[in-house]
Amino acid sequence: MLEGLTPPRNKAHYCKVADTIATLSVEDVTILTEALNDRDSWPASTLSTQLRLMGLSLADTTITKHRNQACVCYRG
Repeated sequence: MLEGLTPPRNKAHYCKVADTIATLSVEDVTILTEALNDRDSWPASTLSTQLRLMGLSLADTTITKHRNQACVCYRG
């Protein structure tokens, strides 16, 4: 029953935005990337809410961290 039980990934070593993008179609990647880059039309909380309604779970804090290049995607 518990085969495959593994510890959770260390949050310091991955970005949920990047993980989510990796699962999307090319068209959806374009749409999400445009929304991530459009801070005026898509505040993080609004984008998070709309994505959740469409079946994607990205917290507003995660979106903000990615936008501010404070996630693992931008660490050297």
